[in-house]
Amino acid sequence: MHATAAEALSDAAELLYRQVHPSFVRDGRPTSQAFRPTPKDENKLSVARASLTTARAAHELFTGGLGLASAGTWGLTVGECRQQTLPVRPDPLTSPPEKVADPAHAVIDFAGISKSQTEAKGARLARAAVVRGQLYPPTHHEE
Repeated sequence: MHATAAEALSDAAELLYRQVHPSFVRDGRPTSQAFRPTPKDENKLSVARASLTTARAAHELFTGGLGLASAGTWGLTVGECRQQTLPVRPDPLTSPPEKVADPAHAVIDFAGISKSQTEAKGARLARAAVVRGQLYPPTHHEE
């Protein structure tokens, strides 16, 4: 299982990498569904800490190590999460029990928030990520 409630991350500028499932991408942009937890997530949204990994390495661990689908990596900051009153907590994963170790794993904590608030906060996080743009794989829109 994951670590118990760790102290929230405090560096507002720290970037967090979020993998976005292909079904949550429309017109090359992630939908708000990619930035809010599903019922199986226990109110926690998985991210990877840029202070401990890269956008590419996070994507490769997710797709290669875990065998999960990702259309790409988008980013949020701890500060953007805090603006939505969503704490971000370190949640390093060890192997075993997890399939692969992920020392950069962290969670955005949506606990205690109503479904409508979760949807609204997810939409605001998605907007912030879209403004920042896809971080990996690189996109080429120079044409």
